[in-house]
Amino acid sequence: MKEDFLEKRPLIKRVYNFFLGGKSSGQLIRYLITGISSFVLEYILFYTLFRLLGINEFISNSIALAIVFWFNFLMNRYWSFKSKEKLSRQLILYGLLFTFNISISNLFIYGSSVVLGMSPLISKILIMCLIVIWNFVLYKTVIYKK
Repeated sequence: MKEDFLEKRPLIKRVYNFFLGGKSSGQLIRYLITGISSFVLEYILFYTLFRLLGINEFISNSIALAIVFWFNFLMNRYWSFKSKEKLSRQLILYGLLFTFNISISNLFIYGSSVVLGMSPLISKILIMCLIVIWNFVLYKTVIYKK
């Protein structure tokens, strides 16, 4: 039944195979576990810096992202995607993606909290969800590809 459904819808089949086909399902599960761990660590750091220590939300966000950078990079490299590719290449690509993510994250927090009046604590969660989606695609196809 599932195969028949997928055969009649080639785009859905490609998306399904990308995320759940073959070794992808294991990668996705490990990526999500790493991501949830990173999310919890990053959000606790952000909350602590912003709410408890009273540091500006953009500085708090940047500090939290910078601390989680290494944890996330190493967990995804060695555990989620089990990559053995050249470390320096991956680190450069990951660093570029990190720079993009931190810029987009701060812009989103600014736009949603300062312009729209949303709590920075809520806008942080929303942008983190979006980042999770595009990061998996870029990790799998560019950064940790085999």
